[in-house]
Amino acid sequence: WLSRVCCVLSSRGHEARYLVRWAFGNVGMAQTALIERSRPQPRLTTNVLLVLGAMNLIDCINVNLLTPYVDKMVSSFLSEPTDASNVVRTVGILIGLYSLCEVLFSPLWGYLSDKVGRRPVLLIGLAGSAVAPIIFGLARALPMAFFGRGLDGFFCGNNGVTKTYLGELVDETNEARGFSFLATCFSIGLVLGPMIGGMLADPMSWAPSVFQGTVFDRFPYLLPNLSYACLAVLAWLVGVFFLEETFTSETRKRHRQSREVQKALSETLLPTTVRNTGLQSGAASTRSHRRDLVFLSFGLLFLSGYFSAWTSNMVLIIALPRSVGGFALQPEEIGTVMNFGGLGLLLSQLFLYPFLAKRCGLLGVFKIGCVLNVTVTLLMPVYGLMADPDVFGSWRLVPLAFMCFIGYTGGGFCFPTGYVWLNRKLRDEERGSVNGVVNSMGALARGVFPPVASTLLSVGLSTGTPGGRYFPVWANSLALGVSYWLMKHGSQSGAKSTDHTSENTLAKRDFDQTLGESVSAVGTPCDDNQSTTSSSGRSSREEF
Repeated sequence: WLSRVCCVLSSRGHEARYLVRWAFGNVGMAQTALIERSRPQPRLTTNVLLVLGAMNLIDCINVNLLTPYVDKMVSSFLSEPTDASNVVRTVGILIGLYSLCEVLFSPLWGYLSDKVGRRPVLLIGLAGSAVAPIIFGLARALPMAFFGRGLDGFFCGNNGVTKTYLGELVDETNEARGFSFLATCFSIGLVLGPMIGGMLADPMSWAPSVFQGTVFDRFPYLLPNLSYACLAVLAWLVGVFFLEETFTSETRKRHRQSREVQKALSETLLPTTVRNTGLQSGAASTRSHRRDLVFLSFGLLFLSGYFSAWTSNMVLIIALPRSVGGFALQPEEIGTVMNFGGLGLLLSQLFLYPFLAKRCGLLGVFKIGCVLNVTVTLLMPVYGLMADPDVFGSWRLVPLAFMCFIGYTGGGFCFPTGYVWLNRKLRDEERGSVNGVVNSMGALARGVFPPVASTLLSVGLSTGTPGGRYFPVWANSLALGVSYWLMKHGSQSGAKSTDHTSENTLAKRDFDQTLGESVSAVGTPCDDNQSTTSSSGRSSREEF
């Protein structure tokens, strides 16, 4: 049957040329449409969104859970003071081990989600996230602490797979709300992680009558990790009962079959001239698709690195002593300023981002986020005029809190937009793998950009110039400019094809007409089948 269709098409040069251009120029589009139509479409419900948000929240808490007590923990292992160089270096390695494992293993989890489905990978990652912190909390020496932290980083694939799962449920009507909700959970996790770690670590120091002689007396850092593990188990149970598979084995099988049919059609059934034309058009479309993914992936890399360095720059600069023009803020004051950033991120995701995304469009809201962040950041030398505590007192915190509030609000506009663009470009069979790679690239950027920024800060301070401490701020702003350029071109290149709407419409009309004639020719009586009727011919055309 398929051979007859191709024979008829190959005899119609004009229509065949449009057919191949339409079919191969949009690689996989027809097959994917048939696959999606043949199975019930999962929907983004409030329950599913809450489950995904809980999973994302758990992962975000896990990243910063140890920061309030890790210096004391390492100090007790090494029997050295917390300000010793060996302790400081070990703390940095222990914290960074999580990001290193995220870089190495996120692509693996994304690949597995394309092979075995999204739901199993999410549940395995959550189960591992419940076990690894307990091992870390039970550590009595550095090797066990490193093992627990590394195992925790190994089971870090949920962040990318969560976006993959969400990307298969949303459409243009709810994608802004879905991805902004994940960003909201991320902002809450940034606050809850250090809060849980700081409040529950070393319970003998704040409730000795309750915990004396218990397991928490022997393991002073077990309680925050055990509390987090209970939250992870709760999220795992919710996922078991409420999460459905969005990329089933049947869907994966059909994707493989569609690729095999497409390959067989291009290699054996179509005439050589027509096949070469189609393959050239298909190759051009594939190159354009891959270029867009590369642009968006590296745009998100620079965006992740920029905001990591942005936070690092701000904390380092406002903590500088007054002798070099800094604010000389204490840790509790820095925490107060940072809380305003978390508040801005939370409010922007709940109220501003969905509204602006509909009103201004995705590119418009991305521009607004970049402009807001860069504007308040480049004004840091102006904030420095209020750095003297003897003159301004607590009022010197106001411009810094304003900068954090507006800066994080801008970041809350940029990140969901980037992931919406990426999700629109991805095909089902590559969604998990690409999200895993992008998550890995983001973790790499978060590990590289802050040390580079601190190096630029030390270079700027060594020059002795009044504005030397702002070198990393100005240099980091270039990274946001690069991110904007990459994201804009990666998201807009696909839209350029709308300039050829009339030509594509003509091609599709010719294709539909030729396909109908071909199916009619194939449906004529032949061999022993003499029962074909005109109605069956019409149904065959409609079904095909």
